[in-house]
Amino acid sequence: MSSFSGLGVRLQAIFSLVVEQQKKDPYTTIWDCCCDHGYLGLKFLSENLCEKVIFVDQVPHIIEQLKPRLDGFNSDQYELIAADASELSFSRQKRHLLIIAGVGGECTVDIISAIEGNNPGVHIDYIFCPSTSQKELRKYLMAKNFGVAFESIVCENKRYYEMLYVKNRAAADELPCVSETCTAWDENDAGHQQYLSKLALHERKKNSAGKL
Repeated sequence: MSSFSGLGVRLQAIFSLVVEQQKKDPYTTIWDCCCDHGYLGLKFLSENLCEKVIFVDQVPHIIEQLKPRLDGFNSDQYELIAADASELSFSRQKRHLLIIAGVGGECTVDIISAIEGNNPGVHIDYIFCPSTSQKELRKYLMAKNFGVAFESIVCENKRYYEMLYVKNRAAADELPCVSETCTAWDENDAGHQQYLSKLALHERKKNSAGKL
């Protein structure tokens, strides 16, 4: 099978979470959206974690660059889609896990609101690790009553990221609702607190600019 670079801290955290989930209640299809170099999806394929991995990116040349990296994998195991993720359609006969990492929270909201609106009644769960605007994503998930199955804090290159594994309310059972603030922040961790202070300062500046 084709070689590919190792995963960074964030993608490794997502991969580990998916591995554990696939042991318990496996998804048939995993979507690596805004896939960039496709490292995460390639890792899923190499470990044979699901029936099919679907790589999605709206930039056509990114999808073209992925093709030679998939040499050696059975073509039935994957699909390549060059399109805006908000335009995706999902089979009702499959359980889907859709992953969006490295994209801002506001862009993520645009994607999932379109997907949810265009695919009613389809079982789609999500893993998010937004690069910015985590609060905007959380507000949307709260308003739509998404349940949180797992959340954690990931530090990569001295920057902290929130990782969220969520289910829409129809599939969430007794899961708690997504909260406005990540519950994984540690008040005794100096790095966490310093980063939270920066986020709070950014939010205050943003609100002040909006009032001008």
